[in-house]
Amino acid sequence: MASTTGQANLSPVMQTFYDRVFLERAKTALRHDFGADVKNVPLNSGKVVYFTRFTPLALATTALVEATNPTAVDMTATTVSATLTEYGNYTTVGSLFEMTSLDTNLREHVDIHGQNAGETIDRLIRTELASGATELTVSTATSLTNIHTTDTLTGLEVRRAVRTLKKNKAYPFAGGMFRAIIGPDTAMDLMGNSEWLDAHRYTTADAIERGVVGKLHGVEFVETNDQLYSLSAGFSTDATNIANIYSNFFFGAHAYAVINLGSTTGPRIYVKTPGATSTDNPLDMFSTVGWKQPFAVKTLNANWLIELKTGATDGKNAA
Repeated sequence: MASTTGQANLSPVMQTFYDRVFLERAKTALRHDFGADVKNVPLNSGKVVYFTRFTPLALATTALVEATNPTAVDMTATTVSATLTEYGNYTTVGSLFEMTSLDTNLREHVDIHGQNAGETIDRLIRTELASGATELTVSTATSLTNIHTTDTLTGLEVRRAVRTLKKNKAYPFAGGMFRAIIGPDTAMDLMGNSEWLDAHRYTTADAIERGVVGKLHGVEFVETNDQLYSLSAGFSTDATNIANIYSNFFFGAHAYAVINLGSTTGPRIYVKTPGATSTDNPLDMFSTVGWKQPFAVKTLNANWLIELKTGATDGKNAA
C-alpha cells in the first residue's frame, strides 16, 4: 500500500509528513491482504478487470503410437471478473478547533483517517474471502450448529486445512509455505496447543514486517483484530451461553487478488486548508481531511482458499 497526498497548497515537507502518518496507520489496520495477488490496471482501461485461470490437462498416460500424431486436446479456462469501485471518507475541521486544539497541523485527523482507510479496505477483503472460500468445519463438530467453545483451533485442524489445500493442488507461496489469517480468540487457543511452535523462533525481520506471529505445519500465520465470527451461532443445550463460530482463513498463492487502478496502489490522503481563491469557504471557517481509493478484490480459486470454522475458548454469549 502506498499513498500520495492530494493537495496543492501544502509545502512538500508537510505533504511527506502527512503521507507517512497516514500510511503507517493504514498499514497497521490491514491484515486480510496477507496472501493477495496485486494487479495494477492501466488508467482509462475500463472498470471491469478479468482474470483467466486455465484448467490442468488430463494426464497423458496412453503411450504414443510410433510415427503417428496424437489427437490434440482442448485447453479450457475459467474467467472471473471484478469491478473497480471508489471508496472514501472525509471530515471537516473548524478553524476554532485548529487554533485551540493540541492536534497540531491536523496530525491526529490524518492518523484517524489512515486507520479508517486501512480498516475499510481490510473489511472489503474479509467479506470477499468469506463469500468465495471453501468451508471446512472443525473436525470435532458434526455441523456448524454443533460447534462448541471446546471445538478450538489446534495443530490437528491446521494439518487438516493444509491437507485440503494440498489435495486441491494449491500452490504454496515463495519459501514453500501456505498462509493463514486468524484472530485473537482462535490465536489464543492455537498458541496454547501442544503442537504450536513458539512464534519467537520465527520472528525474522521479514516476518515482523509482514505481521507474521508464527509458523506451524507449513503455514505462516498473521493475526487480525477484525476476525469474522458468527455471534451465538454454535452449540447450546439450553439457549444460554451459545458458542460463537469463528472463521480462520487458510490459502495458497493466487487464491485471491486485489486490484488497483494505475499507479494508485493504496488510498490517497487529502488535506485541504483554506485558499485565497476559495468561494465555498469565504471566511476560512474550516479545513477538510479525507481519503479515497479505487479498489476491487476477487476470489480467483475457491479450492485454494479455505474458511475453517471453529469455536474458541470463552467464545460464547449469553442469550
